Amino acid sequence: MALPCGLPMLPRSLSARLMLATLVALLAAATAAAAVMLMLRTSSLEDMVREELAEEVVELREGMRVGADGAVTLELSPEVGNVYAAMRNDAAYRLTDQHGHTVATSQDGPALQTLSALPAGAPAMTVAAPDGDVHLRVADAAFEHAGRTYHARIARSDRLVATLKDHASKLYLRAGAAVVVLALLTFTAVIYFIVNRMVRPLRQASRVAARVGPRNLGTRLNSEGLPSEVVPLIDAFNAALERLEQGFRVQQEFLASAAHELKTPLALLQAEIELSGAPNTALLLRDTAQMARQVHQLLHLAEVSEGHNYTFAPVQVRSVIDDAVDYLSRVADQRGVDVLVTTEGAEFPPVEADAGALFVLVKNLLENALNHAPQGSMVRIVVEPDRFHVRDAGQGVGVADRSMLFKRFWRGNAKDGDGAGLGLAICMEICLSHGWSIGHSADDGAPGACFVVVTNTAACSAAGCRSTATGW
Repeated sequence: MALPCGLPMLPRSLSARLMLATLVALLAAATAAAAVMLMLRTSSLEDMVREELAEEVVELREGMRVGADGAVTLELSPEVGNVYAAMRNDAAYRLTDQHGHTVATSQDGPALQTLSALPAGAPAMTVAAPDGDVHLRVADAAFEHAGRTYHARIARSDRLVATLKDHASKLYLRAGAAVVVLALLTFTAVIYFIVNRMVRPLRQASRVAARVGPRNLGTRLNSEGLPSEVVPLIDAFNAALERLEQGFRVQQEFLASAAHELKTPLALLQAEIELSGAPNTALLLRDTAQMARQVHQLLHLAEVSEGHNYTFAPVQVRSVIDDAVDYLSRVADQRGVDVLVTTEGAEFPPVEADAGALFVLVKNLLENALNHAPQGSMVRIVVEPDRFHVRDAGQGVGVADRSMLFKRFWRGNAKDGDGAGLGLAICMEICLSHGWSIGHSADDGAPGACFVVVTNTAACSAAGCRSTATGW
């Protein structure tokens, strides 16, 4: 669905969207704070001086100390004391008691001298300085301390207040910018960690859903720990899996039942043909034999397509291959084809497999090779620790036919044409159920067709093979 006109393209990731939303909110808050600071900086110079004078009155009142003999001392903060000591043209104060006697002053200088000579109530004064006249504003305030009344007069120049405020504003802006950047980085890291923990159950559910296939339709997604908005979607997916599993089971049961019900009529039909004495008895028997073979392989296909039909245990691949070769030795003799089994490698660890299914896998591959091998040739089976190869010396598989090798009911150009077209499809089902890989090797330049079964999934991943009909 397209986004409405004017809306920016949002990231597809849910976690990215959550992080983007929180970062936008944090940036909006930082922008608002910066706007407030800028508004404060735009205050008039007169207002800033008035605020500064009011703060200085508080500083004097809080720093005043009266001794037992009535002597007054001032304990000002270093910042304030340094200003009065260094800026004698721009700052001064004078503190008097209720009798008008001076009890404390700033260091002597032009500003203090002018302040002392200033008439009471004057709001401003001008001090002559070598670099030009300095305009100062004056504040008068009376306050009580230890039962006595004191009067304070404080003078501050406009340029001093403006310089101090501008310097403080720059410091605040720099500190604020650093704090915002640090807050953004910290916030991003925390949100990334929290969001990833929030969506971890969703990712786990996605991985489980990606592994669902015809052999594990009984798998269900766990909605525990997922956001409440996602739970209905997971429940709907589980319900769809249940319906799919039911439909697949009905299909498999129908296939097995139909194949099983056809076995008896076919056996009776073969017996009647043999007793009928018809002139085309051999042709009819060959047709019914092929039908019986197809029915038998349909039963095999229905059986190997169901994961619950497998019983896994450690199995020696070479032993099962020898059993399959012995089982088909009479067929090989009838066709005049030799079968040679060789091993490569010193160690042959057992594999986790269903022995019966592995036997069917090897038997079907060997039958396919015998069907395509010329008389007097040899079928070679090479066994390695993590795979085995079955190669015939026939015409091989054409490039156009390789994509059809494992399709159901597809038959190549076998010598006798009696194949049912299900042997390699059954091999594919068995390999998929075991987590193995099967393919047609077409890159070695040798004659004939070579099928490779990799029984070690780690080795398969390292080699880059895949279960396809077109080869590795």
